[in-house]
Amino acid sequence: MHSILEIDSIIKSFGLRKILSDVYLKCETGDIVGILGRNGCGKSTLLKIIFGTLPAEDKTIRIDGKIYAYPYRTKNLIAYLPQYNFLPENITLKQIINIYIANSENRETIINDDRINKHINKKTTELSGGELRYFEILLLVNLNVKFILLDEPFSGIEPIYKARIKELLHRYHSKKGFIITDHDYENIIEVSDQINLITDGKLREIQNTEQLETYNYLPKGTITQSEINNMANDDKAIDFEIDKQTLKDLDLFENNKGGSIHSIFKHVKTIGGDIEFNRMLKTPIPNIQILEGRRDSIKFFMEERINLKIEKADIDFIEHYLSSSFASTKSNFNAVLDGLRYRLKPTTEYYVRKTGVENTIILIQYLIDFTSGFQNKKLPYYLSNIFSEIQITLFDKEFSIVNHLANKVHLSPIDIAKCDEIFRKKAKGKIQKILKYLYQLDVFESLAQAAQTYNLSFPQYSKSSEPAIQMEGIFHPLIKDPVKNNFNIGKDENLCFLTGANMSGKSTFLKSFGLAVYLAHVGFPVPASKMKTSIFNGLITTINLSDNIFQGYSHFYSEVRRVKEVASIIKEKKKVIVIFDELFRGTNVKDASDASLMIISALSKIKKSMFLISTHIVEIAEDLQKHNNIFYSSFESKLDGESPIYSYLLKPGISKERVGMQIVKNEKIIELLEEAKNE
Repeated sequence: MHSILEIDSIIKSFGLRKILSDVYLKCETGDIVGILGRNGCGKSTLLKIIFGTLPAEDKTIRIDGKIYAYPYRTKNLIAYLPQYNFLPENITLKQIINIYIANSENRETIINDDRINKHINKKTTELSGGELRYFEILLLVNLNVKFILLDEPFSGIEPIYKARIKELLHRYHSKKGFIITDHDYENIIEVSDQINLITDGKLREIQNTEQLETYNYLPKGTITQSEINNMANDDKAIDFEIDKQTLKDLDLFENNKGGSIHSIFKHVKTIGGDIEFNRMLKTPIPNIQILEGRRDSIKFFMEERINLKIEKADIDFIEHYLSSSFASTKSNFNAVLDGLRYRLKPTTEYYVRKTGVENTIILIQYLIDFTSGFQNKKLPYYLSNIFSEIQITLFDKEFSIVNHLANKVHLSPIDIAKCDEIFRKKAKGKIQKILKYLYQLDVFESLAQAAQTYNLSFPQYSKSSEPAIQMEGIFHPLIKDPVKNNFNIGKDENLCFLTGANMSGKSTFLKSFGLAVYLAHVGFPVPASKMKTSIFNGLITTINLSDNIFQGYSHFYSEVRRVKEVASIIKEKKKVIVIFDELFRGTNVKDASDASLMIISALSKIKKSMFLISTHIVEIAEDLQKHNNIFYSSFESKLDGESPIYSYLLKPGISKERVGMQIVKNEKIIELLEEAKNE
């Protein structure tokens, strides 16, 4: 039987903020209606209102012309998948199926599902995130209901299960109507018959994907229909390839004489901020939307000179308080009694409860005031989402008590007991969620400070599929008063043959370039005056490679193995930046020359990746001239009498200078050896 669900005149506010305003939506059986929107715009709120579990200032919900105030209370009407996992954890999938599914034929359908059958005697806690989400949706589509609401069905699950969930929707949507929300806009667009966007409290129907950019849901140029189709056909997500050797080469996490790159950026105020900072820095990503969002947030913090008024000890104490396992006080009488006991004989338990409550109230009030102070500012979308999410969470009715207590000089024992019950029991998850957002803000402030201190810039990202990097004023941040260089590399000339005398600056430049590329792919400010880059799938460097005594590898064999590793990575990841500093330095000159020529010639044929290769073997340059995509750069140097002079400036061409012997002579090594012989 064909059915129609209509939602009309929805108005919903949290505190003084109106989330939804006069929303209308229609869904018929056979429809999949997708709803997009930024964090905090009201997507989940709308689904809960439709389901009937969240009140609204105004609403009309009609199914087949009949008005329902609480649709979920009427049998066979509607089902709802929340963001969180809702199934019991202590019983098996088979038992859950018997509880939820009344129809025996539908029960058999679920039990015999190829992806569920092998897990049928397991508990939900034994399933992966994707398996569990698939099972939950499989249950819902087999319920005898007309409409199903799915809140973030694709969020945080394996790509293969995203595909399987889409299969379920296509299989069952002729019999039911679906309304779906998710941040995974690619899959929402692919699976939906109709797309809607919540923006400024309004629900707008999207006729074409370009409107998502017009309404600033996506940055300009992020998406086209062909790109969506390509994404839909690619079940394997591409991660950014990085390895220990590269991290070591770039001095990202290991201390050196000048201090590691890690120490330049990390000035966070909290332990949670430290953890979040390391997570970001250790996880480069080939996702332009996330990178731009993170970059713009850091830039906003720098331009607005934002200083978070938080104390490490206070935030750390809140974390300790929330993790405490002591029992909450159940009655006002016991609360007063506990307060009197504490005044007579202080205990650690009551101190933790009292101080934890006080610190939490102060933090909540501060975050409300802090985020509200930017309401008239044009925030970057990523930061706007964080601020909105903080406000929506903290304006929840569970935190209404804070408004009454925020200005109190001293909290009564009853106040402390009431807040403790809320903070550690009812709203613990929400406070932890807010702390996670706070830690991101802590990181943004730290990075903004580093950008200003070290004169770093913010990378621009090209959405072109063609590989290209343009840099102006690139430098190494650990060098005092560094010489800055310009450098461009692109699809037509994607292999740089770099030469220069010893100590002329080749290795430092390669590290500077690799560091800028890496930082751009975590969304951090970069050591350059300007940088524009396309998105790559990996960065592999070989700058400080050593032999492996424990495995019996010579330096040369370690180099050979490294080149083989790089070849495998290029084959898998396709679009990679590769840096080699002095190929095959661990063997004789003839072998090094022949091997370098062979490898560089082979690399030059790979057009989607980019290569920077330094060498002293300039003789092979003539044989490489036939490869049009190889270009030649060098660091100039010269002798002033017996003293080598370095400009550290990059210039076109091949270096012919030889200053190595003069450096050896200047150190008077032969004289020392002669003196040693005569003693």
